[in-house]
Amino acid sequence: MSAGSGRLQPLKLILARPAWRLLTATVRRDPAAGTARRGAVIFACLHRDLIPATLHVLPTRATLLVSRSRDGDVLSRTLGPDGFGFVRGSTGKDGADALRSLLEVLRRGGAVGLAVDGPRGPYGTVHEGAVLLARLSGAPVVPLRTKPGRHLSLRTWDRTIVPLPWDRVAIEEGEDVVVPREADATACEATASALGAWLRGERSGA
Repeated sequence: MSAGSGRLQPLKLILARPAWRLLTATVRRDPAAGTARRGAVIFACLHRDLIPATLHVLPTRATLLVSRSRDGDVLSRTLGPDGFGFVRGSTGKDGADALRSLLEVLRRGGAVGLAVDGPRGPYGTVHEGAVLLARLSGAPVVPLRTKPGRHLSLRTWDRTIVPLPWDRVAIEEGEDVVVPREADATACEATASALGAWLRGERSGA
């Protein structure tokens, strides 16, 4: 992170919460009520779709996997007042603590949410976390992808979509992805590949 981006951090902390409240109040969502899913499920999206997907799962007050970065600090401070829980870290290498924490949420019957191509990409590539979490917990992965109306698309590695206030955004839920406990590495890789294709819009079914 550059010195310049570091100086922007206090501004992000000040503006992020009001901007989020504006989006929650004005963005017209389809379905309007957000997800109907409850209980132990794993919501999964690309980093690109993180903002609309979070709007969609707002009714669940899911526990979100958030990086230990400064941007992770901004995200937790922004969404915390709305009742979301947070696990800081990743489910990749050296992510055993985060994985255990997410498993505990699922075992208590709660929902979790994670962006599957992070924390640093490459864009659209599903890493092992969501599939491993599904295999160990028995909970289904619920894939989410965005069909935005007018929006900003940031020039970042993840192509982040920012819906514009008072516009409409549709969130599509894919079919549940269930990973058997006995699934081997080859089967898990195939599941991750198929999940990634659906999230990128290359397939009509998950």
